[in-house]
Amino acid sequence: MSEVPANITPHEKSLIEQNVKLMESLGQAQGQIGYLTNRLNEITPKMPTPVFPKVELPADPVVPNTPPFPPNSVRADSEGIVTVMPDGASSPVLPPPEGKLRIMIAVPMLAVSYEFFESFLKFWTELCMKRDPRYEITYHFAYRKPVHMAEEYLVKTALFNKCTHILLMDDDIFDITAADLNKLVEAKRPFISGVMHASKFPHAMCVFRRFDTSKRVIDMPADNSMYRLYEVPALCPHCGFAQAHWDAHYCPACGEEIDISIQEVDLTPFPFTLIDLSIFSKIKKPWFHCTNEYPTDSWFCDRLMEAGIKPAAHMLVRLNHAGITDETKPHFSGMGFAKMNKTKAVVNLAPDQMEVHQTLLYNKMQEAERSVKAKTPILTSDGVINPPDKGLTLLTSCYK
Repeated sequence: MSEVPANITPHEKSLIEQNVKLMESLGQAQGQIGYLTNRLNEITPKMPTPVFPKVELPADPVVPNTPPFPPNSVRADSEGIVTVMPDGASSPVLPPPEGKLRIMIAVPMLAVSYEFFESFLKFWTELCMKRDPRYEITYHFAYRKPVHMAEEYLVKTALFNKCTHILLMDDDIFDITAADLNKLVEAKRPFISGVMHASKFPHAMCVFRRFDTSKRVIDMPADNSMYRLYEVPALCPHCGFAQAHWDAHYCPACGEEIDISIQEVDLTPFPFTLIDLSIFSKIKKPWFHCTNEYPTDSWFCDRLMEAGIKPAAHMLVRLNHAGITDETKPHFSGMGFAKMNKTKAVVNLAPDQMEVHQTLLYNKMQEAERSVKAKTPILTSDGVINPPDKGLTLLTSCYK
């Protein structure tokens, strides 16, 4: 401690001495906090690795006086047409040059619209004019087939043509660009999708995680509990602070450099989704399936996670889904809310009730987010101290 100047009053000297003692006590308290934090990390059991439930195909309905379908049988589509795809191993198509991708844009066409074809032709023209040396590009449409059958047919078509990737795309996604595709290519993920908002009120962002990872994604549509799925939040991976936008480069809370543009998810549809075709040799058949209880994207995401492949979403590839964009969503939400309120379909909550509801969901989401992230102990097994949280001073030299 530096010496106290001689020209101070006894009262000031007393205050300085009290302040010094308080600082010493604070330092001791921080050291004890650091020690207890280290001990807590040592004795706290680690979070178990999530085990994703198996996804099995439901049994065929029993129809009286009708023999059951043989296993892996080829079934007719909605028009009674049976499509038997040739074996990809016998394909005469030459593979792409070594180190180059071959991408097939695949669109299940349920409804023909002027808006889609105008948008798609602009996209295709841009791809042709700006030839990217990293990949070859082609496209194929599947008309008037049930979605799961169309997706299966398109994947087999891509495999027969020796494609390395398939870009599954919905027929109500507009205004896409070559830059959007390039972002997905540069991510180098086996499964990565762009981000769209649902076309129905309340127009949720269709990039979800589960509150409970022990449940299957296909169980979510029939789950009536409050804790089912939540939209992926924009959080700092270091301190958990909420970010204002997805292209943030630094966290304003902890100051760390961050990149949150690519997020691992539990469920995303296939609005503009790049899939590495090699994953189809790793997941069980049928690759695509749906019932009245769940759609084909829920089934496929379960199949991926069952094989140890985590779906991902590129949060900077923002899509126009039938006119719903980041800019128009507030207007559509306002119109939808007014319509719901008019039909008495909206439950009005008092401010205190809403606060309780939001707090419950927020805390549950934080718990779910923590469960999927690896925990880094402050003190490692070999005694090395990891960078602690800011504002915490570890005085560990006294506790060896």
